[in-house]
Amino acid sequence: MYCHSCGIPLTQQMKYCNRCGALLIKSNGAADLKRYEKRLDNYLDGLFWVTVLGLAFIFGGLILLKKFAFQDWVLITFVSLSSAAFLVNFVVNLLGTLRLMKGAQEITETKESETKELSTGPALLAAPQSPASVTENTTRAFEPVLNKRLDYDN
Repeated sequence: MYCHSCGIPLTQQMKYCNRCGALLIKSNGAADLKRYEKRLDNYLDGLFWVTVLGLAFIFGGLILLKKFAFQDWVLITFVSLSSAAFLVNFVVNLLGTLRLMKGAQEITETKESETKELSTGPALLAAPQSPASVTENTTRAFEPVLNKRLDYDN
């Protein structure tokens, strides 16, 4: 296996190249997009039920309080607090939904940019350069080493 960016041979499969740092394992954009779409559907379902149950709680509570003839300030306080809690929860869930939609859009954009056709400019017609060897400038020619015999008898 070779790095697609710098061409260095790799002995084992890695996520990033040791030499140039390029991402070697590409994620499957279709699977990521499907996962985001499923999460978005679940999030939208939750947002729907939060809205329905929140409004049911507000109006149901208001009807019950009127039925038992509570004073007007109790009704106003209940409606104010429950509406504020509902709106805060709704805005938080809506922001989460927008965040998920942005993530799905980024995956779609990266998938489209990876599949665009290459132009036929002069840069593509040039032959790719082979990567420089790591040992190119570090090896030296072996010169014969002559050992002088030491004469210990003399």
